Amino acid sequence: MKKMNRYSGIFIFGMLLSMALFTGCSQGKNDGRRYNDSYHGEYLNHIAFPLGGIGAGMVCVEGTGAVSHVSLRNKPEIFKEPCAFAAISIKGIRNGAKLLEGQVPTRKLFGGANTGNGLGGTSYGLPRFEKSEFLARFPFGIINLYDKDIPVKVQLNAWSPFIPTDEDNSSLPVAAIEYSFENPTQKNVEAVFSWNARNFMRINRNNSIKPLKNGFILHQDGSKEHPEQEGDFAVFVDDNNVKVNHCWFRGGWWDALTKTWNGIEKCEIVENDPVANESPGASLFVPFNLEPGEKKTIRLMFVWFVPASSLRLGTDALTPGPAFGEMPSKGTAPDQQEVSGFLGKGLVNTFDPDGDRLTGTLTSPQFKLNGNYLRFLIGGGSHSGSTCINLLLDGEVVRTATGNNDEMLLPHTWNVSEYRGKTVRIRIVDEATMAWGHINVDQIIVCDDPKADLSTAAENPAVTLLHDFEGNSWNGWKRTGPKADEEKFFPVEGCVSEEVYYKSWYAGRFAELEDVVKYWRLHYDDLFEKTQLFTESFFRSTLPPEVLEAVAANLTILKSPTVLRQADGRLWCFEGCSDNWGSCHGSCTHVWNYAQAIPHIFPALERTLRETEFFVSQNEQGHQTFRTNLPIRPVAHTFHAASDGQLGGIMKVYRDWRISGDSTWLKKIFPKVKESLDYCIEVWDPEHIGVLIEPHHNTYDIEFWGPDGMCTSFYLGALSAYIRMANVFGQPVQLYQTLLDNGRQYLEDKLFNGEYFYQRTQWEGLKAENPVEALASRVGTGYFNETYKLLKQEGPKYQYGTGCLSDGILGMWIASVCGLEEPVDQEKVADHLKAVYKYNLKHNLRDHPNPQRPTFACGNEGGLLLCTWPEGDQPTLPFVYSNEVWTGIEYQVASHLMMKGLVEEGLDIVRTCRDRYDGRIRNPFDEYECGHWYARALASYGLLQGLTGVRYDAVDKILFIDSRIGGNFTSFLSTKSGFGNVGLDNGKPFVDVKMGMIDIEEVIVSGLKIEEWQMENLE
Repeated sequence: MKKMNRYSGIFIFGMLLSMALFTGCSQGKNDGRRYNDSYHGEYLNHIAFPLGGIGAGMVCVEGTGAVSHVSLRNKPEIFKEPCAFAAISIKGIRNGAKLLEGQVPTRKLFGGANTGNGLGGTSYGLPRFEKSEFLARFPFGIINLYDKDIPVKVQLNAWSPFIPTDEDNSSLPVAAIEYSFENPTQKNVEAVFSWNARNFMRINRNNSIKPLKNGFILHQDGSKEHPEQEGDFAVFVDDNNVKVNHCWFRGGWWDALTKTWNGIEKCEIVENDPVANESPGASLFVPFNLEPGEKKTIRLMFVWFVPASSLRLGTDALTPGPAFGEMPSKGTAPDQQEVSGFLGKGLVNTFDPDGDRLTGTLTSPQFKLNGNYLRFLIGGGSHSGSTCINLLLDGEVVRTATGNNDEMLLPHTWNVSEYRGKTVRIRIVDEATMAWGHINVDQIIVCDDPKADLSTAAENPAVTLLHDFEGNSWNGWKRTGPKADEEKFFPVEGCVSEEVYYKSWYAGRFAELEDVVKYWRLHYDDLFEKTQLFTESFFRSTLPPEVLEAVAANLTILKSPTVLRQADGRLWCFEGCSDNWGSCHGSCTHVWNYAQAIPHIFPALERTLRETEFFVSQNEQGHQTFRTNLPIRPVAHTFHAASDGQLGGIMKVYRDWRISGDSTWLKKIFPKVKESLDYCIEVWDPEHIGVLIEPHHNTYDIEFWGPDGMCTSFYLGALSAYIRMANVFGQPVQLYQTLLDNGRQYLEDKLFNGEYFYQRTQWEGLKAENPVEALASRVGTGYFNETYKLLKQEGPKYQYGTGCLSDGILGMWIASVCGLEEPVDQEKVADHLKAVYKYNLKHNLRDHPNPQRPTFACGNEGGLLLCTWPEGDQPTLPFVYSNEVWTGIEYQVASHLMMKGLVEEGLDIVRTCRDRYDGRIRNPFDEYECGHWYARALASYGLLQGLTGVRYDAVDKILFIDSRIGGNFTSFLSTKSGFGNVGLDNGKPFVDVKMGMIDIEEVIVSGLKIEEWQMENLE
């Protein structure tokens, strides 16, 4: 990685603000703010910028500098705004004590919950700065504060790690706010910085405030009945001059906050030791002096740790198993890479007999440790907590180890001297079903020599051989699995299969809060520098500012409670966040179809979604549930498959293969892809017409009856992707090619009206039960006559018929962003997109009726409607949501328009969307649909490809550029192995890698191979 000096917060702000002014040439709806520029005045009203790691929970910093939306307990708590604030007090001046925040947004003062009773106990009534200004440079949120009473310049730089391809460091439960102070006067300034908080982790009286070096910990105890209540939030600085008050004044009414503020006003530094019982709150103080022209930055660091949850979602189903066969393995299993390094003729190898899809545990009898070391051979998967060997003491994991994603077994040694004489047991765990979802173990011994020879253990009297896995017996070791034993073990920390409830990745990676604190202190500078490299690379782009704003704003979704990450590292997601719970569980396939950021920025995480979809949520018949259980486990197949979700997943397998370049991964998943596609054909196209004709479920939460442009475009894209993958393995493709050819002709000839693609609603002559006839026998038994009458006249409810659907050719956009050629006439595709722009984009919705969910866009606002009926033949009850506006659909249409050269039309849609999210009425960093931070909005990342045509293929090592904006440009590029900038300079391609490396052997610009290009790999 290229080394550079760490910038101060002030320097970063100056640099990034200059970029904003340079690129922010397009005006917003009002002249008060430019796209991709800072927020001020009324535009600060709703800003809440998420901080935290992927799947780790979040804390938001508001545009004023306040802290809110504190969601740390594995669920959203959107309206949790604790009494927690930073303050500065300057000696010797009037009004020299103020919160380090701008003015309270007026929306908070009237009309909300409890405002009529005065909102006592909040910090709203304390003095604060006159003005604030917020600049978003994801993942940095930079705030300038201004006040005529305060003789220093004040800036806040709030951030949390975000490093493309480094999913683990990007998943830490940490954040920081750097408070920078500069003295522009000719006088010395003596001041005290403080950060003050009530214990917002408090749930019941079993709470406390604990000590921590240079800070304190807000703590809540759990209990046997409610372990999920346990939680810690650490606050600390890197200044050793800090003083800590662990216990605010204890009194009635608002005494604690009153006394705390009185001390701040007087520049008092209060020190109190922790108390045994409840404390009202805590403060830390950092005194400092500034000479004229001097600057000082105080790093305020946050770490949180909530090790358990009560989150369990979905319907269970049995899975094949167990992973451990009737006897030890004899070596390499079919379709497995060669297994080596084991001793003798037997070992534990959970790939044998049935690959990575089986799960279970193998547990030794209890034994007394009679040595200082425990040695063994280990290989296989490196999934922490789910392909591992554990040492258990009283049911708790005290030592653990994994393989290294390699079939060679290597020696591993644990120092267990502290447990000598204790009764323990060994447990080998396989609870992973993704690639490398197996574990290899052999020759477990106890000894006093850390280098004892494993191969001679049987002859060495100083060594105790626990198991060598020779012969045809497990020698009393107990196997468990989905179909196996009645013995139940207590949940073991770190073993996902034995967790009844969801456990986060960080709680599996770190044993306790202090471990994360130590890691954050040690790696802070390095993580800052790498995160800054990403930010600089992204905002170096010369693309239109409304596009940069839309892409960066929605990356905050990855820091919101919408996204979870299991202890084994697998991604799992809601669709969005309701106020206090996740909205629509299960990594919903048809919603996450739209999201294009994770596949490029964290491709390894994205592939875990595919592995879950095809190996866990798909049965042997190929039926794929579109909602995955949490914790991730096999699900009951009792509901419709989602046609767009399941077919989209096939295209995404192709995409993820081309991004990763991992053909071994493709080989493992390809049989499941075939199962999936064959299921889709049998269920929705049984006559092999080439279109989906039987009723098919989709993202609108209903079934379309008869062939339609939207879902048929998914079908054709999936067939195209399958054919390409099948050709790699020499598999027959004639059936699929025939379906593709027939479907293309049907779509173009029978589902295109000259302007756009539509639906031919059909409910008769299908294999599915005729809904009209079916309802006729039910009227009077809970069904209504008016429903039957409508069905007889129009057929099934909730169709779109001849409507102009914004998603009407969505499958072709998915194909393009997945690196496939669109297998449909491109002029017709472009015509459809032009019609969507013409009919569905409304710049003012005053006269648009929306009886559905109007808060997404209404009144004087504009937006892209999901569907319109230009000919006036709208069904009486069209598909639900049809009158709404969804940002994810706005972005996919905009991106697709750009791909067809209709750049200004695409930008018009983007601007219309972002004008609704300018901070005055909505949070610019929370595009909502069915919940806050809604996943579909991650379609905005596709705007980069839409404008530039930039795509890197790691299989063929080709960089594609197909710019639609003309002339020179610079854009951001993230691949599986590195990130940086890419573009054209005087027509010549260039790549400037900022971290990692990108192996490019060929560059193709607008379909032509380029012989010369400029390349800079930093590693």
